[in-house]
Amino acid sequence: MKLSYNFFCIAYIIVLLATGVGGILVINNVNNTLWNTQVERVKATVNYVADSFLAFADVSYSEIPGTHKNNIVRQIKDSLDNSVVEIEIHTSQNATSEYTEIDDNKCVSQFIKKDDLILMESVCKIGTEADVYYLVVYSDFTEIQKQCGLFWNSYGIVVFIISVISGLLILASAKKITKPLSLLTKVSDEVALGNYGKKVDVKSSDYEITALSESFNSMSLAIEQKIKEIREESEKRNIFVADFTHEMKTPMTAIIGYAQMLRSYDLNTTEKDQAAEAIYNEAKRLEKLSLQLLDLYVFQNEQIEMEKLNLLTIGEQLKATLKHLSEKYDVLFSIDFDDETICANGVLLLSLLYNLVDNAFKASEPQTTVKIYSKSSNDIVRVFVEDKGRGIAKENIKLLTEPFYREDKSRSRKFGGAGLGLSLCKEIATLHGTELSFESEKGNGTTVSFTLKKGGEEDE
Repeated sequence: MKLSYNFFCIAYIIVLLATGVGGILVINNVNNTLWNTQVERVKATVNYVADSFLAFADVSYSEIPGTHKNNIVRQIKDSLDNSVVEIEIHTSQNATSEYTEIDDNKCVSQFIKKDDLILMESVCKIGTEADVYYLVVYSDFTEIQKQCGLFWNSYGIVVFIISVISGLLILASAKKITKPLSLLTKVSDEVALGNYGKKVDVKSSDYEITALSESFNSMSLAIEQKIKEIREESEKRNIFVADFTHEMKTPMTAIIGYAQMLRSYDLNTTEKDQAAEAIYNEAKRLEKLSLQLLDLYVFQNEQIEMEKLNLLTIGEQLKATLKHLSEKYDVLFSIDFDDETICANGVLLLSLLYNLVDNAFKASEPQTTVKIYSKSSNDIVRVFVEDKGRGIAKENIKLLTEPFYREDKSRSRKFGGAGLGLSLCKEIATLHGTELSFESEKGNGTTVSFTLKKGGEEDE
């Protein structure tokens, strides 16, 4: 059953019980009060009739004459209201056995029904020296009974009206209160069908409903973002597999081709040497690719040990490793590091700088200069690698650290690159708690930078 109907049923039953039980108690109390009040009035009237009888009648006779009896009854009735419908006077000779059982000078009452009237029959036994008299007073309670019935009828009508109105109000309130939950259910069903990111627009004065809708919207957006990340990651993996396959296919094709030549053709010494050289070079490319992939995997799943290093010492070590590259690409370089102590892993930091400078050399024209320098501020040191090469299109900057990505594929393949260098740099930077920042403009060079934490005094 829907929550709105559950709420309606529970609230409606409570209202009906409260109205029913409360109304019954009130009406019953009113009727009892009205009835008891009339009974007390009748008892007082009966006592008055008895006193009047003793005052008006001559009880010295053994029997009151009929004319005198009628006069007494008329005189008494004239002084009473119309609720007393009849007064009878009986003596011991004509009294019924029911009357004779009454104690002397006592009055008893009972309700009887006579000709569609509800009467209260009150009998008083009055003993005198001459005889015993029985005064019978009949009081009409029919009107009181009608009033009580009218109260019950009115109560029934009121309860019916209240039931209808309260039912409609409770049903409307239940639907209004549960409407946000219905919307949440509808949207959650859409999310379950794969329509991620759906939001529910709930306008409610209830804090709980508003908080629930906000939590649902946050959850829906989080699911959408997570699914988007999963899809992007899946797409990246597909691209990675495709690029890896392509990178493997090119050297393997060359190796298989030259090996087939050595097997199938009678080659002279020079041709054999050329084929062997080609196979060797392509095999080295495969070896380099496999080592880079291994490094990439290791960096993604490894914790490193940090040490305190002097940045000037790192600069001297880097200078020694860059001399060969500088001669190879005919590109100059300069290193201008501050005298700062940093917290880093020396081997990985040199590898990071080497790869960044290697990319800068490849992007630079001969006889230009690549600048490697640092700037200190507060508790960090930012390291820069700046070249004046061909630059990178702004829309491609975000793709630079993706595995196998090469903006200029022909130029990268010319230098033997597989597009994994910057991916390795990204992982090394992540291990150092930093990230690579690229500033580039097509035709005006590129600047790559990252931050390192200062490490206090260098260890001895």
